[in-house]
Amino acid sequence: MSLGYVLDDTIIHAYAFGDPNVSNLIAVLHGRDIRVAVPILALTAGFAGLSDDQRAQVIGIVENLESIQIAVLATINDAEELADVFAAAVEPIDMPAAHTVAVARYLDWEIITANKSRWAEVEQRLPFPVSIVEFADD
Repeated sequence: MSLGYVLDDTIIHAYAFGDPNVSNLIAVLHGRDIRVAVPILALTAGFAGLSDDQRAQVIGIVENLESIQIAVLATINDAEELADVFAAAVEPIDMPAAHTVAVARYLDWEIITANKSRWAEVEQRLPFPVSIVEFADD
């Protein structure tokens, strides 16, 4: 497994709301040159309910830290990766979670979340393990 992490929508949301621990996490990962992927659908879900200023804050960090890359859906292979996750699910899972899982599987990285319970149902519906790390301030 190469060193890198995939951020989920809960991390994006926590950062936008000024969580100092999440801000520190992003700074530490960047300072150690650890690569970070943000699936575009997780970013979209993270943007939901945010003000323009909060969105601008998230956009600023994503655009200005070279260690953070947006994982887009731009190719047939990207669509196939996402389709494989959907097809594997026993019951449907939400799009941001599916895209986050597809990116994590493709890159062979762990997912960082601010809320592990967000993933409980997703993990139960997938026939393969998903490596998820809950970032907590304790």
